[in-house]
Amino acid sequence: MNQVSLQVDGELIDVPNFEAMLNPHPLYAELAAMGPVVRLRTHLGVEVYGITQWDTAIAVLRDARFSKSSINMQEALKKSGLSGPGSGFPISGAKSGNLLNTDPPDHTRLRNLVNMAFSPRRIELLRLRVEALVDDLLSRLVGREEADMIGEFAYPIGITMICELLGVPDDSRSNFRDWATKAMSPGHADQQQSLNLLMQYLGDLIAAKRKLVDDGAAPDAQPDVLSAMIATRLTNDALTEDELVSMSYLMLIAGHETTVGLIGNALLQLMRHPEQMTQLAGQPDLIKQAIEEVLRYDGPVHRTTMRATAEEVEIGGLTIPRGSFVQVLIAGCNRDAVRFPDPDRFDITRKPSQNLAFGYGAHFCLGLHLARLEAQTAITRALKAHPGMRLACSPEDIPWARTVIRAPARLPVRFGR
Repeated sequence: MNQVSLQVDGELIDVPNFEAMLNPHPLYAELAAMGPVVRLRTHLGVEVYGITQWDTAIAVLRDARFSKSSINMQEALKKSGLSGPGSGFPISGAKSGNLLNTDPPDHTRLRNLVNMAFSPRRIELLRLRVEALVDDLLSRLVGREEADMIGEFAYPIGITMICELLGVPDDSRSNFRDWATKAMSPGHADQQQSLNLLMQYLGDLIAAKRKLVDDGAAPDAQPDVLSAMIATRLTNDALTEDELVSMSYLMLIAGHETTVGLIGNALLQLMRHPEQMTQLAGQPDLIKQAIEEVLRYDGPVHRTTMRATAEEVEIGGLTIPRGSFVQVLIAGCNRDAVRFPDPDRFDITRKPSQNLAFGYGAHFCLGLHLARLEAQTAITRALKAHPGMRLACSPEDIPWARTVIRAPARLPVRFGR
């Protein structure tokens, strides 16, 4: 899978599923060498203009002509001959009215309403809960020789925290991994059905919580973010039912799949660089830098969601027609040598510098504070409990998830010094 060479048909380049590859970065570098903007055809058959270099990525991510609105996206879908979530848009195409498929002023309105529920202060209040959850999961591994640090550690952290944050009852969480994974797997036979099940469940959950709010329940009776969003108003403005369902779906998917990938990728890279794992175990104050380096070096989100050109745009030496899909190749831009010296070197002591792992501009990730808190806590405590952990298989044998998130599907490790 790592011996893939790019296929060039005139100006159109066929590319593989980068997220499922053991090491996709040489291909990102190959694309960047062709220019800052390249015409691609993805493994799902979607034609897209890929942004491969840092400076051009920044220009695209703050340019309103590269639109996220559902109207422009539908125009591009129609032009491409594709439609529906099976086309590779499991998040932004789920339903109208979330942060991934709106432009200002609608996007600004939604963000202002939701920001109240995801403020740094509110997330910081979760620190003790995250620490307790991580310690509980690690306690279950005491005396074990081996464990899957995705299924037994990273995934329970991600799904538990986002479900508690949204106020999803315990007895519903067993269904979420199956639904969410399939909904995030473009081309899966059950993708649409899983998406429908998730949306129906969230609609019912919101209706039940709204009834409690309307019946005058005390604010501390429902301390979750979903209830806070239901009750939130700016002057006379509030989230509609469709917006609540769509936003909660976005938070559920983006809030746990990405965290699983970040924790899994961090553990993997540290075990592949044991001298740095030893250094971090001995200097836990390096954890913030270490997580930022994982995000830069091999973060869980390798590409932005699609944007569609609202008009003809000249950028990076190319003219992109109106109604074309554009996608920033985050993983490639995060290894742009102009921005990051010696970019292919993993270095947890690297001087902090902004990367694109959480996006940029109006659509930067709302959950970045929670993701950092979970990953920093998980890695610090895992290294303290098991400083001698190591891979239980060769890196080449680690299976990668085939969703739109870059993450190991399993991560078998051995414990012991």
